[in-house]
Amino acid sequence: MTKRIIVADNSPAVKKILEMAFPGPDYEVKSCQTSEELWLELEARRPDALILSLSLPGDDVYELLAKINSRPELAGLPLVLLKNAFEPVDEVRLASLVYSQLVTKPFDSEKVAGFIKKMLGEQEPESLPEEPEAELPASPLRNRTPDSGLQDIHPAIRSFILEEIMALERELEKRITASLRNEFKSWLEASLSRLKGKEKDE
Repeated sequence: MTKRIIVADNSPAVKKILEMAFPGPDYEVKSCQTSEELWLELEARRPDALILSLSLPGDDVYELLAKINSRPELAGLPLVLLKNAFEPVDEVRLASLVYSQLVTKPFDSEKVAGFIKKMLGEQEPESLPEEPEAELPASPLRNRTPDSGLQDIHPAIRSFILEEIMALERELEKRITASLRNEFKSWLEASLSRLKGKEKDE
């Protein structure tokens, strides 16, 4: 049965990374851009898991989380909170709320997916190869001045945008590596099968 995961975050990079971490047909990822949109989704149908950004536009996210906690039909919902690296967290308010895990961006999507899959009682898939960041191919963003479109943005925000882009690049590289490895494995198995078939015919 397809598991429904709601990603409540207005970052396209986060949405794309988590869509790759929860591929179909086993998973359906629904994206919500605002707290209002998220609440409509939650009222319409309980998801199997929720990934919620503390900086989600709209109503106060802490109040939204308290509202989620108060609903019996949402009790026990696997709920991962996301926070930006430079975003302050209200520890006092957060301490009174129920959630599964707090994750800081940029994050490892495989670890987040593995955590949620464990909570759903599913076997955690084989992890993708972890490559030291220093050995990754150099990104064009690493050795260049930010685009003119980013120069007028506050340095902290510009840094966060570049970090998100870098995180997406790393995730894409891991996915491509895993995909190529699986394709090679399938090709090798098919080739060996054909060779065995020829040997039998002879």
